[in-house]
Amino acid sequence: MLEITSFRNGEVLNHNHGKETAEGLEIEIRGIALPQSRVTVNGKPAIRCDREFAAKIMLTEKINRVTVTAKDKFGELSRTITLVYDKNSFLRYTVRIDDNCFVFTDLAKQRPARLFDHFYLAGLKKLHEKYGSKFILKCFYCNDHDPDKFTLDKMPDIWKSEFDDNADWLHFAFHAYSEFPDRPYQHCTAKKLAADLELVNSEITRFAGERACTPPTNVHWAMLGPENFHVMKEHGGKILTSSGFMSNRIIVEGKIEEIEAGSCDIGFFYEQDVAHHMRMKRVFYDPDHELFLSRTFFCFNIDTPQEIGEKIRSEHAMNSITKCEILESIGHEQYAYDYYFNYLPDYFERLDASCRVPTELGYKPVFFQDGIFGNTAWDK
Repeated sequence: MLEITSFRNGEVLNHNHGKETAEGLEIEIRGIALPQSRVTVNGKPAIRCDREFAAKIMLTEKINRVTVTAKDKFGELSRTITLVYDKNSFLRYTVRIDDNCFVFTDLAKQRPARLFDHFYLAGLKKLHEKYGSKFILKCFYCNDHDPDKFTLDKMPDIWKSEFDDNADWLHFAFHAYSEFPDRPYQHCTAKKLAADLELVNSEITRFAGERACTPPTNVHWAMLGPENFHVMKEHGGKILTSSGFMSNRIIVEGKIEEIEAGSCDIGFFYEQDVAHHMRMKRVFYDPDHELFLSRTFFCFNIDTPQEIGEKIRSEHAMNSITKCEILESIGHEQYAYDYYFNYLPDYFERLDASCRVPTELGYKPVFFQDGIFGNTAWDK
C-alpha cells in the first residue's frame, strides 16, 4: 500500500500551497503506507505516524517529478507524480470569444476607413482602454450564416498595421473551418485538423500579422481526441480550455441530454477523475501529453451581467479552498450582431461585467497561452 494524498498527479501549485522563497516553493507531501515501511520522498526520509507519512520538499523547476518510495521486508513500492510550480503566481484572467466570422464578413463588405470604426472591435477596444482587458478571438474560416458563404481569404489586409499596433491586447486564433456541422473534430483525422488550422492561421497572419496570430487553445465544441493533441502542439498549442469538463451529451429527439460516462466528450475526452479535479481547481497539467487544461465556469452570452458578477465573486471566494488564482471568461461573437436571430442587446454589458468584476477583485489581464496561464515568470 502506498498513496500520496496531499496532491494529485498534474496539480498546478503556487505560493498558496506552501512557502515561496527565492529558492523555490516548499510544500509538504503527505500520504499513507504500511506502518512498517521505511518511506522516503525524493530520497528524504519521511516522518511517520502509523500509516501516515509526511515530508517537506522544495519545488525548484517549472515541471517537477516527486517520487515516494516505501520499503519493507516484502520489497519496495514506488509512486511518482508530476507537479507544476506556478512561480510568482498572481490573480489573473483572460477573455476568450469563440466563433468569430461576422466581424470579418462586415469588414470585407463595409470597408471602414479605420479598423475600430466597426462596432464590435470598437466595443472590445473600449473595454481594453477601460480595464486593460486582453481578448483572444477564435476564428472560423467560413461564415455559414452569410448568404454568399464568406471565407477568410476575402478579408482585406488594408488594416494590417492597425492589427499589429493593437496586438498587445487583441489576438486571433484558429477555432474551426466553420460553425457547421457541429462537433467538427470529434472524429476527424490529424490531416483534416492540421489542414484547417493552417488554413485559418495563414489568413490571420496575412491580414493581421504574425504578432496578432496566436497558437490555438481549443477547437469548436472542445471535442478533440487525445490522438490528435499532437497537432495542436505542433502548431504551438500549450493549453486546452473548455467549459464542458464533466459533460457527456447525446441528442435524443432533438434535445440534448446529459449521460453518465467514463469520459467527457465536450472536454477533450478526459476521464472523470480529471474532470472532478477541474471542477474544483479549474486548472490541470497533463504530463502524458504535456498540455495544460483550463475550465471556464460561465459564458457571458448565457449568463446575465448580474449572474456573471455573482459567479465570478463566488469562484473568487472559493480561492481560500482551491488556491486557484486564474479565471477565464468565455463568450461567442454572433450574439453581438443585431441581424443574428439570437441577438443580445446587452452583449457588451455582459462582456463589461466579465472584465470589470475580475478587475475589481484584483485580477490582471493576460493571455493564457503565454507561460503558465499568462504567468511568464519562468520565461524571464
